Amino acid sequence: MPNQTYAKEWLDRAKRNLDTAVLLFNHNHYTDVIAIDIHQTLEKAFKSVYAYHGISIPRTHNLLPLFEFVRNKISIEDVNVDDILVISDYYDSDRYPGSKYKQSSKFEV
Repeated sequence: MPNQTYAKEWLDRAKRNLDTAVLLFNHNHYTDVIAIDIHQTLEKAFKSVYAYHGISIPRTHNLLPLFEFVRNKISIEDVNVDDILVISDYYDSDRYPGSKYKQSSKFEV
C-alpha cells in the first residue's frame, strides 16, 4: 500500500535542498556547497520512492543504487547513469578537505 505521507516528507526535504541550491547558485555562492545540496536533493527524492512503496529506506548516500531502484519504479527522462556518477563524485570529494577536493565550476554545477 502506498505511503504518500512518508514519501511527501522526503520530497519536502528534497525541495528544501533544491531551493537552497538554486538560491546559492543565483547568488554565485560556493559551488562545492551547491553540489552537496544537489546531491542531497536527488538522494532524498530517490528515497521518497522507497517510502511511497513502503520499502525500507537504505542507509546510504550512494546515488547509483538508489537511482537504479527508482528508474525501475518510475520513468525518469533526461537523466542517465553518468549524470548520477558525476554528482556522486562531487558529494564524495566536496564534503571534506583533502587531496580529492576540487572546486566545482559554475558550469559543472
